[in-house]
Amino acid sequence: MKILNTAICAATVLLGAVAAQAGTVVVQGDSYPLSRLNNFYNSYGGHTSTIGAGPVSGLNLAGVNLLWAVQPTSAYTGADITKMQGYLSSGGRIAFMGEHGSFMPSQNNNINAALTALGSTIQIVNVIEDSGFRTASVGDGQILAHSLTAGVNSYQYGAFAPLTISGSAQALMMGEDNPAAIMMAYQNIGAGSIFLITDQNVWDNAPSLWPSHDNEVMFDNLVAGRTVGGVPEPASWAMLIIGFGAMGGAMRYRRREAAASHA
Repeated sequence: MKILNTAICAATVLLGAVAAQAGTVVVQGDSYPLSRLNNFYNSYGGHTSTIGAGPVSGLNLAGVNLLWAVQPTSAYTGADITKMQGYLSSGGRIAFMGEHGSFMPSQNNNINAALTALGSTIQIVNVIEDSGFRTASVGDGQILAHSLTAGVNSYQYGAFAPLTISGSAQALMMGEDNPAAIMMAYQNIGAGSIFLITDQNVWDNAPSLWPSHDNEVMFDNLVAGRTVGGVPEPASWAMLIIGFGAMGGAMRYRRREAAASHA
């Protein structure tokens, strides 16, 4: 029994390590204070974040779990798209941030073009929904059930451009004034994934507005290995296999021990 208990404890620890896995973030853009995102990830969840200078095509994304592509003032180049495609194919996650449609709609158009080029079926509509600061919640039906919204019961936001989705894309949060307006969406692209919001207000006052909400959990989920249907990353799978292998071995030992005692 002691061996079995030890194996179960080991597997439990491994599962906990998977759930709390830290990651690496790169924040890239040319029209927003990237330090707000960068500082958050360097102080929360054990993550490491850097600001990526220059175009996406020149970034070193080896070992990076999450790339934030923030409010691009210029269209992404063919080289940028190629870099993103390679990153997605390796299992990378890209989070795009636009803004509501009355503020620099050209940035949203640049994101839309990139989404199409990357094979995503999410698009931004350049209008505005839910003016002013709002609170989305699970209780009011705005926050939808998904591995990416796990632990997010309340989310502070303010004004967004709604999204259209089709195919495998999934809505994660809905609007308040118009419950059919999609505020946040996500899509698996091959081995990787794409996440999209159109509201910089969620970062403008971060984290001062967050203590009574779960914004930090939402943005932690993006990098903590929960974005591909909640599936652990390859290294985590290896840890789980070792843990469950130990459990299986202990159970087989107990069965042999029990058989011997009855012989």
